Parts: sequence; structure tokens; C-alpha cells
Amino acid sequence: MSKIKTYNSEDFRKEYFNKSPKLDKLFKKSVEDFFCLKIEDLTKKVLKPITPSREESHTIIFVTKGSFKTKIGFKEYIITPNNIVILQAGAVFSTEQVSKNVKGFTCHFHPNILIGKFGNRSLVSDFEFLNNGNYPIININKQSRSEIINILERLVTEFKSNTKPNSDIIHSYIYTLLTELKILYGLSNFQPQNASFQITSRFRMLANQKVKENLKVADFARMMNISPNHLNKSVKVSTLKSASEILEEIKLIEVKYLLYQSTLSISEISYEMGYLDPSYFTRFFKKREKISPTEFRKMIEKS
Repeated sequence: MSKIKTYNSEDFRKEYFNKSPKLDKLFKKSVEDFFCLKIEDLTKKVLKPITPSREESHTIIFVTKGSFKTKIGFKEYIITPNNIVILQAGAVFSTEQVSKNVKGFTCHFHPNILIGKFGNRSLVSDFEFLNNGNYPIININKQSRSEIINILERLVTEFKSNTKPNSDIIHSYIYTLLTELKILYGLSNFQPQNASFQITSRFRMLANQKVKENLKVADFARMMNISPNHLNKSVKVSTLKSASEILEEIKLIEVKYLLYQSTLSISEISYEMGYLDPSYFTRFFKKREKISPTEFRKMIEKS
């Protein structure tokens, strides 16, 4: 069996889409790792079915006409009109060739977008549908349909504008979209929540609450009165990731908030996060983000 590849936005586009000068022009002036387009503008440019893959970004697909099949994790879903499917960052997914009669929107954004000036970690943690392993389908009712379409139309317009898209507008509209979806997610029909799902949800909640205490997986297992092995197995079943990977993701989100929204030095952030050795903290960050905390801060200051 071939290894499942994890793509960034640019590599995914090169792998699965025909070269298009028009698209190249759009993506060159885009906010990094963001796009929002109509499905019908993309389907004719798709080269082939998407084999099992992971992406570093979230993708929200809203179907207004037609249907298509997609597999997320171990389950296959048929996406029909007034359904939104969430391809969560890090989730394994595959999709058959999408028919040209399918219409709707696809909105793609890196989790880092949620760390901008409008960010709020407690709010972001409430967007459960973005967590890998949670039920990925949201039903859009008649009352909300026009509001959702208006938000997506605005994001499409901003992405396709003649000048570089305004990152503040993109941030605010994505937050508005996610907040609308959060309400609808609570009204949707959920799949039964098995024991693994409940353990994973409890683990995520505790990890967010104690993110600055630099705790290990074994510490959380003790709090939950289960063995570390049981915790790891439950998280793996729900998310296809280990408990330590989920814990690192939650820590990285908090670190990025501090880098973006605080004036704390790198050393001060290291201590704030429970790392007594700033050089170890820097290695932790660089191993996962491929750049140092200082370089990350400079990058977001330019955005």
C-alpha cells in the first residue's frame, strides 16, 4: 500500500489540477493558503480523482446542485444539495471525479488564518466540526441557506478581486461563516457518539484547558482514569492520529496565538508554555512548522 501523502495548498493544486494561467494568476496574488471559488469553476480543471490524501488546510464544500461521493477516514459520504462537507486539516480523504453538473462553493483555508487579529483560542476550540474525527457533514436549512451563500459569494469576490485580497476581510468573513456553521452543526443529525469519540472529546477539552502546563499524554490518562494505551487507541480510532500528535497541535495553536497577539519575547512565551529551556521550545516549534518562532512572528507581521 502506498504512503498517504500530506499536501500543502500549492502541491495539491499541482497534483490534481490542470495548469491554468487564470488560476495561477489568482493564486499568486492570494492570501497564503486560502482560496474560495465556485465548484463549477474548478471541476473542468480537475485532472483526476483524488486518491487518499491529507491536506494541511481545512476545506469547506457547500453543494447547491448535483451530488458527489467522498470518503473521509473510513467512511463514504454522498454530498447532496444543501449539505456542507468539512474536509478537516489532517483528515485522510479521497474523492471520485466530480461531475460537471455539481454546483456550489469550495472554501479552503489554513488553520493559521484563525490565529489572526480576530482570533480567540476559546472560540476556535468551539468549532468542533474542524477537529479531525468529528462528524464532517452539516445540513443547511432554508432559513440559513441565503446567509451562507452570501458569505461564500463575498469570499469568492474577494479572492478573485483585481488587487491582492484583503486579509482582514477574509478573516472576518471566515469567522462569520464558521460561527453560522457552529449553530447549524448543533442542529444537524449526528452519528452516534461511541466511547472512542467521547474519550477523544474529553481529552481535547482537558488539553485545551491545561495547554500551558506542558503535560504529557500519561498525565491526561491519569486525569481520565484510563491507561495511556487506552487513551492513545481511542484517539487513533477517532482521528487516525496519536494522542501526542493531537496534544502537539493544541500546543502549537496556543504558541501561535502568543506569537501573533502578544508582545512577549520568545523566551517569555517558552516559560509561559511550561518550557524552562527556550532552545528546546524553539526546536519543538521548528520541527513542526519548519521555521523558528522568530521567523514565524516576522512572517505574520508582514501578512
